[in-house]
Amino acid sequence: QLENTDLRSRLAALTDTQSESKAELLSLLEQQTLHSSQLESKLHQLNAGFAAIEKERKMLRKAADMANRDRDEVEKRCGVLERHLKLREGEVGKLAERCREQERRIEGFVGERDGWKDEV
Repeated sequence: QLENTDLRSRLAALTDTQSESKAELLSLLEQQTLHSSQLESKLHQLNAGFAAIEKERKMLRKAADMANRDRDEVEKRCGVLERHLKLREGEVGKLAERCREQERRIEGFVGERDGWKDEV
């Protein structure tokens, strides 16, 4: 746009000179204006593209943050469930040991009882 301003001032300075130079400057001015418009249009397209990229980046960042929070919650819940599972496994082991001990006692009592019957 500075070039356009310069060309316009040169054109104004040449108002008293040859009309061929004036037409040449007008043509050059029109070309520069067209070129400036094209560049401005490309600039708007680039800005729109950058805005779309930034919007998508923010959306992806938000999705990644949500996924990380979900993963953290799942890992925390998994830890709690693993602790409960270990407690339950320990309880089952103790219960199984108690059952084996009771079976031994029962077998002992049955053996004693059978011995008493033989005596009677």
